[in-house]
Amino acid sequence: MATTATERPTTLRLAGRGLMWVWLLLGLFPLFFMVVTSLKPEGAARTRPVQWFFMPTLENYANVLSGGAGTSVGFDRLLFNSAAVTLGSTILTVAVALPAAYALSQPTFRARKRLSSWILSTYMFPPIVAVIPVFILAGQVGLIDTYPVLIVPYAAFNLPIAVWILRSTIQQIPYELQEAAMMDGASRFTVMRQIIWPLVVPAVATASILSAVLSWNEFLFSLSLTRAAAKTSPVGIQEFTGMFGTQWGSLTAGGTLIVAPILVLTLILRRRIVSGLTFGAVK
Repeated sequence: MATTATERPTTLRLAGRGLMWVWLLLGLFPLFFMVVTSLKPEGAARTRPVQWFFMPTLENYANVLSGGAGTSVGFDRLLFNSAAVTLGSTILTVAVALPAAYALSQPTFRARKRLSSWILSTYMFPPIVAVIPVFILAGQVGLIDTYPVLIVPYAAFNLPIAVWILRSTIQQIPYELQEAAMMDGASRFTVMRQIIWPLVVPAVATASILSAVLSWNEFLFSLSLTRAAAKTSPVGIQEFTGMFGTQWGSLTAGGTLIVAPILVLTLILRRRIVSGLTFGAVK
């Protein structure tokens, strides 16, 4: 019996969805393997071939969070440092990016296109080039191993993408709304607070999540500019691998603790993230 034209798209659609699920499961397998390994006793985590049947334990998490897993700084302190630096850099990024994006979206600003392109081009600037100058400057002003020495560079490198996300969103808002408000006597600040802000909340959520993920995972600046007091978790986790071997249980438990907050935050705010990324995409 000949296949009808309506059956072909359905078959292709099902095949496409099947391939997507296979690709998704393959992509999630390393995460699954990390979580499973973190629940193994230390001896089972080192066995070869991989041992899939075992008695789960939270020993590795207790070891890591208590600071007894071999790191110079307790992992609970490292996670707190990461959270403090991430929160500070995200707030600073959004606080600077929102007014900048508003200014760059105004039709009356003649240089907005050239300046916007220049801001975006700075995103291609390799962070490793800035490490030594920032290190020297931070040393001169006594900021080595402090939160500000990480918060300011993180915000600076996250700013271009945040500005562009917010600028693109603000440009989709009819300028007539702003003109009508200003004709009624509203100031620029009032327009931003009462008109622009409620409409760009999804984009702010998107920019905040991207900034938080980049700051939370950053390694180079934290490695170069911190010692113990402000060291973050991506730097601390490397201490589980030493000259005498790798502590696989502690390493995977620490990795799970690093991944979990961002994963949970993304799942909670996923609708706002998608809304912010797609706002104005279809007219």
